[in-house]
Amino acid sequence: MGRPLLVFVFVALLAAVAAKEAVKPPPAPYAPECRIDEPDLFKEADPSQVPWFTIDLDAPAKTRYAQIARVYKDQIPPVLDVLRQMVAMIVGDLPLFEVLESFFRDAFEGGRYPQPYRDEIQGIADASGVPVEQIAMMNVFYELSRYCTSIVAEDATGGMWHGRNLDFGQLFIWDVKDQSWGLTEALKKVTINLNFIKNGKLMYKGTTFAGHTGIITGMRMGEFTLSMNAKMVPDIAQLMEWLTGDVKDVHFAMWVDRETMEKANNFEEARAYLSTVEQMTGCYYILGGNKPGQGSIIIRNATAMYEEPKLHDGDNDWFVLQTNYDPEQEPLWVDDRRTGGNACMNKLGKDRVSLETLYKVLKSKTTLNKTTVHTVIMSITHGIYQTYIQTCENPCWPF
Repeated sequence: MGRPLLVFVFVALLAAVAAKEAVKPPPAPYAPECRIDEPDLFKEADPSQVPWFTIDLDAPAKTRYAQIARVYKDQIPPVLDVLRQMVAMIVGDLPLFEVLESFFRDAFEGGRYPQPYRDEIQGIADASGVPVEQIAMMNVFYELSRYCTSIVAEDATGGMWHGRNLDFGQLFIWDVKDQSWGLTEALKKVTINLNFIKNGKLMYKGTTFAGHTGIITGMRMGEFTLSMNAKMVPDIAQLMEWLTGDVKDVHFAMWVDRETMEKANNFEEARAYLSTVEQMTGCYYILGGNKPGQGSIIIRNATAMYEEPKLHDGDNDWFVLQTNYDPEQEPLWVDDRRTGGNACMNKLGKDRVSLETLYKVLKSKTTLNKTTVHTVIMSITHGIYQTYIQTCENPCWPF
């Protein structure tokens, strides 16, 4: 992508936000493309690119992530470097990044990070050599920028499937050489899968980034699957109140995902917890179960659920798909993954749902775009949990 197109994209994004443009697809050659009938598309999928680690929940919190921190001690700083470069581009030589670090240091030392995450963060800092305030910053940064597509679907046999694309990094330093966002590429290198064990038994699986103590996507063994998508506009004011000490007892979304895995024994308990827990900002929890009909999108503000589209509810017959907008909201025209995603799922049909075809839906443009870090596909009924690092070959829409 050349600089003229980038300028066009930035101007178009600002114009769309300001004018609230109606939905329309990106221009050719970036238009939506459903790829479910490409026979060789799944052959490139390689789950071995994403390593697995074990987190022992019975071990002392400071030691749980030490192995991961040592393995990724050289890959975590580049993530922070992109953030530092972005801040410098905005404010020039002003030491804003250092000011942010001091805020997070005060928040960490002031006890505003709850246990066990506080000790886990300290353990990561100790094992990696990365300053604790930077690890603390990484653990809440996901509250501000994460754009995703999540799908829960039933197959023809009643099996349940859950897929998601994690999109992260838009506007964070365009890398001309790699033709991608700098933060997106840095996050691909720190994507990891985790097995969480308790009392010697596998309790749940999750996907996250090295340096983080929460999870973005997870599966409670035998019971439910969960992914979380951001709202288009995060509650930055609430975050700043927490950072400056005016708000203390609050849950971050990545930690809520993990807490749900540990507190809820089944789909209904998970649904109840996700609907009521007080948290930092609103978001979308996409929840799947182990039985037909167990699939819903829990639409949250900071204090409660206010809407819940479900499987077998109105038009949501055999699948639900969520991006980063409420059902009644029109997506920005520069970021309409919903229309193409729904069209591709309807073209697929219930009879063809599988690991391979769900991967192909999530590999279709513009559901797949230049910000897509990875794809996760889960199925409790089929015993599947796979994570794939993604690439979007040109021409590819940047958002």
